Amino acid sequence: MKFNRNGDIRVDVLINELTPLRAKLADKSASLLTLAGLGYTLYDTARTAGADWIMWLAAFAVPLAFYPLTKWSMRQQFKRQQRVRFTKEQFQMGSWPFAKRFDRQLDHSFTLPPHDKREDEKESIQMEVLRGRQRGKLVQPEKYYGKSFHLVFEHLGERFDITEIYGEREAKRALDRLKSIDQVIDSITGSGSGTPLSPENEWFVIAGDLPPNKEE
Repeated sequence: MKFNRNGDIRVDVLINELTPLRAKLADKSASLLTLAGLGYTLYDTARTAGADWIMWLAAFAVPLAFYPLTKWSMRQQFKRQQRVRFTKEQFQMGSWPFAKRFDRQLDHSFTLPPHDKREDEKESIQMEVLRGRQRGKLVQPEKYYGKSFHLVFEHLGERFDITEIYGEREAKRALDRLKSIDQVIDSITGSGSGTPLSPENEWFVIAGDLPPNKEE
């Protein structure tokens, strides 16, 4: 939380999460790297004179054992960053020169609807599973959009997407963070109905009332 030269509050937030498309690309990249590693270890073992069954077992097992770590690492690398900024008067999405600014004094909220492509993916997976059964294969495609959400800023009833987030826990964490910051700024500046941070913030001054006492 920062204050500019005029004493106005400013909070910059960096949302660093996977989108469903980036999660899918990260997993495919991890699979390709694992296959490449497996191919290398098998090739290297084949060139080793006197390779026994333990070496061949290791050649298979080591790349596969490292797959979960490779997958996690690739997902970290593929995360997308989205910046937002809060001030007393404005909420800003993105960075210059593509930033969008909205008046925070007007009616607004943060929501988390399911991803728009969730149903399309569901139908696609059902068809893929059906084709697999017809070929006598067990197919279990990974759900990406089915586990994803839109982080949305609603302003005067209009929807503005901040970012897409893969993972319910990650999406709710981002939503709670933005809501909390929004409420705290309202509480500090008295510009909204956020949770009071001190007794004097609980006063609602009307005509003829004395302002709340403040300690010197």
